[in-house]
Amino acid sequence: MNVVITSEVLTAYYLCPRKAYLLLYSKERGNLHEYEEILLKNQLKSQSKYLELLEKKCSDISTYSFSNLQQKPEFLTDAELIVDNLQAKCAILRRTSKLNYEPTIFIGTYTINHTDKLHLMFVGHVLAKILGQPPDVGHIVNIQGESRRFKLEGSHKVFSPLLESLQNWLNESFLEEPPVILNKHCSTCQFREQCRAKAIQEDSLSLLDKVTPKIVHQYEKKGIFTVKQLSYLFKPRKRKKRARKPPAVTHDLKLQALAIRTGKIYLQEMPTLTRQETELYLDIEGLPDQNLYYLIGLLVRQGEKIEYHPFWADDIDNEKQIWQDFLTIVAQYPNTPIYSYGSYELRAIKTLDKRYETNNQEVIARLVNINKQIYGKIYFPVYSNKLKELANFIGATWTAPDASGIQSLVWRHYWNDSHESQYKLKLITYNQEDCYALKLLVEELERIKYSADVLSDVDFAQTPKSQISEAGEKVRSQFEMILRFASVKYEKRKISFSQGQVSEGGKRGGTKPSKTMPKPNKCVQVPQVDACFQCGYTPLKLMETRTSRTIIDLVLAKNGVKKIVTKYFGFHGYCAKCQRNYPPPKLLEFERHQFYGHGFKSWIVYQRVALRLPLQSILESAKEQFNEQMSSTRIPYFMKNFAEYYAETEQAITKRLLESPFIHVDETNFSIKGVNWYVWVFTNGEYVIFKLTETRETTIVHQILENYGGVLISDFYTGYDSIPCKQQKCWVHLIRNLNKDLRENPFDIEYEGFIWKIKNLIIPIMETVQKNGLKKFYLQKFSTQVDKFYINSIDNKQYKSELVSKYQQHFKKYRDSLFAFVQQDGIPWHNNTAENAIRHIAIQRDISKTSFHEEPTRNYLVLLGIRQTCRYQNKSFFRFLFSEETDIDNFKSRKTKKRNK
Repeated sequence: MNVVITSEVLTAYYLCPRKAYLLLYSKERGNLHEYEEILLKNQLKSQSKYLELLEKKCSDISTYSFSNLQQKPEFLTDAELIVDNLQAKCAILRRTSKLNYEPTIFIGTYTINHTDKLHLMFVGHVLAKILGQPPDVGHIVNIQGESRRFKLEGSHKVFSPLLESLQNWLNESFLEEPPVILNKHCSTCQFREQCRAKAIQEDSLSLLDKVTPKIVHQYEKKGIFTVKQLSYLFKPRKRKKRARKPPAVTHDLKLQALAIRTGKIYLQEMPTLTRQETELYLDIEGLPDQNLYYLIGLLVRQGEKIEYHPFWADDIDNEKQIWQDFLTIVAQYPNTPIYSYGSYELRAIKTLDKRYETNNQEVIARLVNINKQIYGKIYFPVYSNKLKELANFIGATWTAPDASGIQSLVWRHYWNDSHESQYKLKLITYNQEDCYALKLLVEELERIKYSADVLSDVDFAQTPKSQISEAGEKVRSQFEMILRFASVKYEKRKISFSQGQVSEGGKRGGTKPSKTMPKPNKCVQVPQVDACFQCGYTPLKLMETRTSRTIIDLVLAKNGVKKIVTKYFGFHGYCAKCQRNYPPPKLLEFERHQFYGHGFKSWIVYQRVALRLPLQSILESAKEQFNEQMSSTRIPYFMKNFAEYYAETEQAITKRLLESPFIHVDETNFSIKGVNWYVWVFTNGEYVIFKLTETRETTIVHQILENYGGVLISDFYTGYDSIPCKQQKCWVHLIRNLNKDLRENPFDIEYEGFIWKIKNLIIPIMETVQKNGLKKFYLQKFSTQVDKFYINSIDNKQYKSELVSKYQQHFKKYRDSLFAFVQQDGIPWHNNTAENAIRHIAIQRDISKTSFHEEPTRNYLVLLGIRQTCRYQNKSFFRFLFSEETDIDNFKSRKTKKRNK
């Protein structure tokens, strides 16, 4: 069989590879949809009319043939272009001044879509093969005879991947039939019936709405091929109790599949709809291609009384009138909700309001989109959330068995041509039945809202109803009571009615016991105030009033840490002139309830930050090692105190970072009260700072790196792409992904070959780095190999493998930022430095296993940045804290002295 690729096959492959396969190899041609027949009829009518006008204006017109082509007339018509295994039809070829020809094609619609452009590109490609030179431009003429000009230069980049795939089909001795993947184009496809039947037979995942080939492929890699198999993946998940933000509303395909398998309605959220005595139901019919709204249907329910109002427009001239009639009726029912389904009605109302300048925002505010009450919240046992499917499930019917949005376009076309009343009646009936279906759906939501607990066909997704009997429930509750007996805290929490019996927890409330201070090791008398703070009078009179403060502290000894208790005391000074008395200034340096000195706080902070110990473990260590018993609230207080003390240290680190020729950045999620926040790290391998943000938006990166002139080294998170500075992407991340995909796709030969090309490029570069370091002098010679790699493997190269195509786009996008280290001295090719710095956070997160709070986390990050800076500079964080120094650059760790033998 002589198989040729036509423009119809090419555009079919763009929409659905299976359709292209059936057009090429199947004897069955299917049933062309009435809508497609109308478009074809409109196209031929427009083409005929255009040719008639052309023949009146120009006489140098010939029908296309090879001999006529050699004579170079001004116009060639009805061209059937055939070369190799390609065939394209073109209505008109117009000669240009370069003795070349430009193609003109016709379409049966008012607007031009992507498939029309593909058709024109394919015609231009075939014509170029015949003439030996490509046309510069082509023309598309719509149903109104309006011609639009399109550049064809460089168009091969768009259609060549499609054409190459089709040509590979022709070269294969055995071609496997593409799987059924239903999509939005199926409604008008000539093979729609047989494909849907096959999909139902196979229980295809594509039966579910919004399932793309990519999603199907992802599930197939996990061994999930059917809707039934997918349904078993759903697992109820409880929302975190501390989460302050509601989860994003998304559609769960697994739950949809479960609903289909069980035949139940599943609730993620209860309906929030509030019914009223009077309600309006709206459905609008239009011609999107012409931007015309010709039928506005309004169903009014007042108690048991129902009235339907259709507002019909013969053409665009009547549209304004039906809009005003609609507004008049709606105004009779103020503050009444207007129910609609989907976003089409909202867009139509906004368009009409703007078009006729009625400025009726009140109507827009009253619109209630019922789809929002269902999407991601209520799962009916149907394949999609389209109104027809949902309403059919709950019992709605339509007079016309083929009633649909596409069919309404067909009826409107027939009415435009004939003005027969039967088509107008069909459209009004269809619109009215849509309104009734919407009303039925609203009633179903109300039924679910008030009766979900007792309805057998309704269940809760996250907390399924218990099917246990009354006797079983009694046994279950008794077992639960036994389990509570085993609780560690049960004895403390239980209420006792025995006289004189007191629980172990002791009395609640009352005064907080004061801390018993240990006996001081030494006493230090501090001097009194020299002069009056108010008037400067001197000398002050020494008073008998004495003030003291006992401070527990730790100091670094020769072989460890030593606890000391110091009592500071002094006498007040009295100003005879102002009659004021002043305590010793040294004692004013201590806070009101301060018991611990800088050394003790340093030890606590080190345990928390450097050793990552939980709070209770730190308290236990303090008690066992130093006989100090504290409340757990003191540790966050110490952290806050030190974060403020070392604020200027963080500022100095930030300044040093911004002076660096490069900065590494990375981020990780961090739970704050059950909600995911993000921690960001900035480092150059010597200085480190951390920042906390509520979202993953890169605003903080923009703020810190504003006016930064160095190189930013990061992973491939797209948020970093907007940072206005030079960048180097992490090759470690890229290589990990390449290896992962190689393991998961062992039979993708094209991908394996692509990996070899990358290996041949990057291995010599890495060997040079290992031998000579990150020096431009040795690395810039590889710029030529990089350019060759892009010419031979990336630019203008077409791949069949989706995986290779993905990485091809990846390399195109990050061409400059993948090889910045080749062009500059000392720029790292990986982001391991940032990952190592932020790994501490991940470990702390896993150790704590609890949610943090915002302010303590920010304090923790300030100190962690200082700790990591000390680590990268090989300085003791422990001794730095004890030294009370705030400038890391000035601090020098005490060197260990060598012992004499």
